[in-house]
Amino acid sequence: MFKKIFIILLVLISFPSFGAKQNDVKKIELNDSQALSVAHVMINAGDLDKADDLLNDILKSNDVNARTGALFELGRVEMARGNYDTAIKYFLTILKYHPDATFVRIELAKTYLLDGEYNSADFNLRLALADKTLPVEIQEQIKQMINYARYKKDWNLYAGFSIVPDSNLNYATGRREECINTMFGVLCRELEDKSTGVGIQYNLGGDYYIKMTDHFGIKTSASLYALDFPNSEFDDYMVYMAAGPRYILDGLGEFSIQPFAQLRWYGGDYYNTVPGIRSDIDIDLTKRVRLSLGASYSKDIYRNDDLDNILRGNEYSTYIQPRYYINNKSFTFIGLTYTTNTAKLKSYGSDSIDYSIGYFGELPLTLTMYTRLDLIQTKYKDAQNFIMNDYTMQKFTRRDVGYRVYLRLSSRYLEYKRLYPAFSYSYTKRESNAPAYEFDKHRFQIEINYRF
Repeated sequence: MFKKIFIILLVLISFPSFGAKQNDVKKIELNDSQALSVAHVMINAGDLDKADDLLNDILKSNDVNARTGALFELGRVEMARGNYDTAIKYFLTILKYHPDATFVRIELAKTYLLDGEYNSADFNLRLALADKTLPVEIQEQIKQMINYARYKKDWNLYAGFSIVPDSNLNYATGRREECINTMFGVLCRELEDKSTGVGIQYNLGGDYYIKMTDHFGIKTSASLYALDFPNSEFDDYMVYMAAGPRYILDGLGEFSIQPFAQLRWYGGDYYNTVPGIRSDIDIDLTKRVRLSLGASYSKDIYRNDDLDNILRGNEYSTYIQPRYYINNKSFTFIGLTYTTNTAKLKSYGSDSIDYSIGYFGELPLTLTMYTRLDLIQTKYKDAQNFIMNDYTMQKFTRRDVGYRVYLRLSSRYLEYKRLYPAFSYSYTKRESNAPAYEFDKHRFQIEINYRF
């Protein structure tokens, strides 16, 4: 408490507008609320060291609200000093216990803006904008900051490392054998057992924006995905590269067109090349509704000649996904993706529709939860022969129905030197009128991600 008395004396001496002459100054003991107000004035006046001393004194208070206020002001002190990582930590500490604290989230977003983390700033600003209690002038300021982040964005990088246990690496049905009736009786063949394993996954990628005018530029993207298992039979590597024009619609959104190429290696061998082009549009329809939509074309070219003679073809895809911000800590979305594939062998070409619904929410302790459900209906373009469960062979057009559940939990509060953990789980099940193509699988991921 001595610091509170000492510092208020300095404030009264330093700021004559407080109404006291130096020889009239008396010792005044401030309560926590008054001390916070003084610290706020000091920060605005640039007297950061004295504010720091006073705020650290308030942190010893028995009043949890006073301690929370001190953490907020300490975040402002570190932001003013340019110590953005420390400021972020202070704001995240408050959000750990109060995920609906809108003004803390706004200050966090401002810190991200100053640190050049424009995607993180955009994410938090959109959540803050969904607060129904915000005054109109604050809402307009947030919209301006979102637009500023869109213009200023020059790069976005991500990197991660995961341990990946998988229950069905080879997408096996789980049946032990497949049998068929013949003139010589029932003939059977053994089917593959489910292969299980624990893999290591690496992700590295990002976008770089080359600005040519205020509204127009080039968006370049690159990523590397690698999944390694002890037996390289199921290793899966992908390299993706893209570049093309990007245009910003002032106060509304952006769209881009990118020619791309993807190279894939599977099981230790070069698998295929996929050149193509894609277009993506993001539009802010209202302060709570964001619409993403796009389309793509690609050509599948396989290294193995036999596989290429069957599967080579074109793929056309289009998607739409509106996102609705429920409040200042959660949003939900629905999605629809249509894909058609034209393989050389028509019975392997397909049309599919993916219906999705998802939710994101910030929980106490700065845990974030993202969950998504998908229903995927696929119809193939021509009939072929299939062996059925009753040992008969029938010719028909294959139809699949897939279900996918995905859940991810993460926490930025547990960040250490820009590394933060996450845990994800997915369950996939496919039903089919062709029994040999049914399967189910569980996959877990224990992630360590890096914040650039």
